[in-house]
Amino acid sequence: MSTDDAASPRTPAYRELAEKLRADIEAGVYSVGRKMPTESVLQSKHNVSRHTVREALQILLTDGLIYKVQGSGTYVGGRRLDSKGRYIRSIGSLDELIIWPETDTEVIEPFTVVVAPLVAARLELPYIEVSRAVVRRHYNELPFVLTHHYVAPELGEQLAAEGVPAVGEGTVIGAAEKFLTKPVMGAQQEITAMIAQEPEAELIGCRVGDAILLIERLYYDADGKFIEFTSSHFNPRRYSYRQDVRRRTT
Repeated sequence: MSTDDAASPRTPAYRELAEKLRADIEAGVYSVGRKMPTESVLQSKHNVSRHTVREALQILLTDGLIYKVQGSGTYVGGRRLDSKGRYIRSIGSLDELIIWPETDTEVIEPFTVVVAPLVAARLELPYIEVSRAVVRRHYNELPFVLTHHYVAPELGEQLAAEGVPAVGEGTVIGAAEKFLTKPVMGAQQEITAMIAQEPEAELIGCRVGDAILLIERLYYDADGKFIEFTSSHFNPRRYSYRQDVRRRTT
């Protein structure tokens, strides 16, 4: 029986592998700056599926323990700790935006059609209605971000029929790709410091008047068409945003 088959339902195989690789990195088996083994090597060494390897590596990517160099491979970036217990998220690619390892999702509001002219304009829709869903994410059982998701009503109807958003690590934009004719290629992002207001303050565990982060993203497909707009309020005492910027190699 493979490791995938034997894994406990409470501990998915990809999480077990991620922890093994994390332990190897922290023990110096894979030192900082060293190139990681290929997916096929890891698959053979740990007797797991290619999908399990990719999901495990995605967790380490999001945690900032490893990073990818296009055309070269995956390298060890080192260990990061946050003594304050915040959820640290390292973003270096679109793939890292569509999964939230080690968090729990709470659906506050499923997709429903609302009138929102300004949001519809940002999505470049020819009408003023959009489909909106609201979710809250928890880390260590504490809420740290409240996100409003906006898509075209037709896409919102398809996602709602699929039960999206739902509890788990995935995202709306990740689930939406199966309904698109073109793949999602990127996102425009704005980060703003602001003062917490009700009801966002209570929902992310801070006080009215506290400084919080507002991160807005517009996701677009290969044709440049906007697919989703998200507006997220973060409690910075429980969340830290890290972006790795590297020189491209040839």
